[in-house]
Amino acid sequence: MKIKSFIQVILGLLFIVLSCKDDKTFQGKHDPEVIKTYHNSSTPVSRMDSLSSVNFITKQKLTELYELASLYSSNQNDSLMLDILFPQIQSYFIGNDTITLYNLMHEIDSLRAYYVEIKSLNFSEKDSLTPDSMRTVNYNVMYYNRNKKLINSIPKTAQYILKREPKKFKHEFIFYFTGLQTIQEPKDTISLEETQ
Repeated sequence: MKIKSFIQVILGLLFIVLSCKDDKTFQGKHDPEVIKTYHNSSTPVSRMDSLSSVNFITKQKLTELYELASLYSSNQNDSLMLDILFPQIQSYFIGNDTITLYNLMHEIDSLRAYYVEIKSLNFSEKDSLTPDSMRTVNYNVMYYNRNKKLINSIPKTAQYILKREPKKFKHEFIFYFTGLQTIQEPKDTISLEETQ
C-alpha cells in the first residue's frame, strides 16, 4: 500500500513540475538565409479578395519587417549584411521614414533580441479595402534572446497604407507602414491629494 501511495505522489509531483515548466520559448522558424530574401513586393489584387486575406498578408508583412530588423541588429559587425538589409527594411516604409525605423532598431538593440514573433493581431473593423486608405492593427511583439527565451512582450499598434501599384494589364498593391507605436498602459489617475 505504501508503494502505491509513493508512486502516486511521485507521479503527481512529476505532473506538477511538467505543467509548471516555462513554455516562454521561441517555437517559430528562423532561417537567416530565408529572411535575407524578404522584400516588400507587390501583392496582386486577386490575393486581396477579402478582409481576411488582407489581414493574413498584413501579419506576414509585420513578421517580415521585424525579422529583417532583428537580423540586422544581430549582425552589427557585418557591414556587407547591413548594406543589404537596410534598404530592404526601409522599403516597408513610405518615403524616408527614418524616425520610425530608428525607433524600431533602437528597441530591438536595447532588448538584445534575436528572435521575434508577432502575436494577437487585432484589426479595426472600421478599416476599408479601398486603395490609399489608412488601416490600423494592434498586435503584440514577442522578443526572444539567442537562447530562445522570452525577453519581453510589447503591445503595439501599426498604421499602414495599401498603395495601388498599377502595372501593365494588372493591378497590384504594396503595403507601406506609416507608423509603429507602443501602446501605452493607462496610468493611475488617482492624484496624491485624493488619496490623503
